[in-house]
Amino acid sequence: MTDTVTESPEIDWAAELGSGTTEAASGPLTGSRGTTPRRGRPRGSRSQKKLEALQSRLSSEMFQAGTLIGFGVPTTGYYICQESNTFTAAVVQLAAKRPEWIEALEHIADIQPGLVIGRTVVGIGASLAVDRGRADPEKSFMKFLGVYAAYQAVHNPDLEGVDVHGYQPPPSGQFVPVGVNGNP
Repeated sequence: MTDTVTESPEIDWAAELGSGTTEAASGPLTGSRGTTPRRGRPRGSRSQKKLEALQSRLSSEMFQAGTLIGFGVPTTGYYICQESNTFTAAVVQLAAKRPEWIEALEHIADIQPGLVIGRTVVGIGASLAVDRGRADPEKSFMKFLGVYAAYQAVHNPDLEGVDVHGYQPPPSGQFVPVGVNGNP
């Protein structure tokens, strides 16, 4: 059996498609993913700012707790204050992918009222000890709690400008302006 092949005229494909040159462009094709311009904030910036604010609040609360603890156990309190920023940053970084953890950390960051209540309760106990003569109101812990200020107000009401917080301004002399052109 023999097949016959009929010859067809040769087709000029280049002429049929056009003689223009086509250039390839780098990047995605128009209309494909990633070519539409984004509007508004970059993705995640809002949640990142929220996490940074949460970390800052947690660090502040931990620092305050360390300050209070430091009066009873000074090295522990100092260590807590020292590590408050790095510790809370690590905790927030671990919790960033889990919304339920973030929510729990937000509730922990609301510890400020508890610290105020704790400080006030300890201050009440310290002021009772001062009233009974069992504690010295001039100790730095008493000044921190505000017991010394209350003691001074009760026992020396006529004294104005009494330094109740232990702050002393730096010594200074009379103000002398700097001279111009070498004149004092």
